Amino acid sequence: MLIYCSHKFGGNLENAKAAELKIKRLQLADPSNTYISPIHAFGFMYNVLNYEDGLRLCLDLLAKCDKMVVLSDLSRGVKAEIKYCIDNAIPYVFKEEL
Repeated sequence: MLIYCSHKFGGNLENAKAAELKIKRLQLADPSNTYISPIHAFGFMYNVLNYEDGLRLCLDLLAKCDKMVVLSDLSRGVKAEIKYCIDNAIPYVFKEEL
């Protein structure tokens, strides 16, 4: 199963590091699934793309996933990803405390 990892970012490298640690824990505890991070896939483009184009890349990736796990509080982007899951019947769960 391909699992999308939703986490606040906002161009903040501390947020990226927090996401990385949480995803590492998830992946090591659940090696039969694949956890993927849009922050690590597209974060280097944060200051190059406008918000809408960056979010579109994230949602394109999310569309390929079987499930989403929310790993932080609800930023603007995380809320958009949850809405996308609701609109497209992609299951999601909250795991902020890792």
